[in-house]
Amino acid sequence: MRYFLIFTFLFLQLNALDIDKLEDYIIKEQYAKVCNNNIYNIAMKNQDDGLLNLYAIACLRSDFINKLAPVIITMRKSKEARDNAIYYSTILYKKKLLYSAIVDGVDISAIKLPKCDYVLSDIYDDYVSGNYEKKGDNYYFKKDGKYKYLVNTKYDLPYVKLIVNVLGDNLNIIEKKEYW
Repeated sequence: MRYFLIFTFLFLQLNALDIDKLEDYIIKEQYAKVCNNNIYNIAMKNQDDGLLNLYAIACLRSDFINKLAPVIITMRKSKEARDNAIYYSTILYKKKLLYSAIVDGVDISAIKLPKCDYVLSDIYDDYVSGNYEKKGDNYYFKKDGKYKYLVNTKYDLPYVKLIVNVLGDNLNIIEKKEYW
């Protein structure tokens, strides 16, 4: 019995959620440390929409947007949670449609979706409006008259990845994002 109590105590301590650490990760923009299965599992176990939303925002900012799918399904208890689920759904849907258009040649020009403040949303909106330049396999998107994004694909079997390069003023790549 004594060992069981010690084991239980240690297990609870190891799985305890340290809110100060979460806040520190967010402040330091270490979003990938918040977008992990432990945080998701704790949020689900406690049915904590606030923590689930924090997890979703961290996943979004660390470009792990595929992890939004279970969050979208779960967030339904309040109007705010449902609104957030719509926002995450829109981003995930735009990613899937843009991927299908560029990788598979699917015509998505008739599908208009709400605007979101996320890089894929900007690219999607410009793509369906025809506001891009295609040079070979590369798609160039402008913002404020300057090239802002270079989108292409990369074959990384078993997947074809959608590559989004964020461009600097002299067209150098300042950030690279990969989606599949």
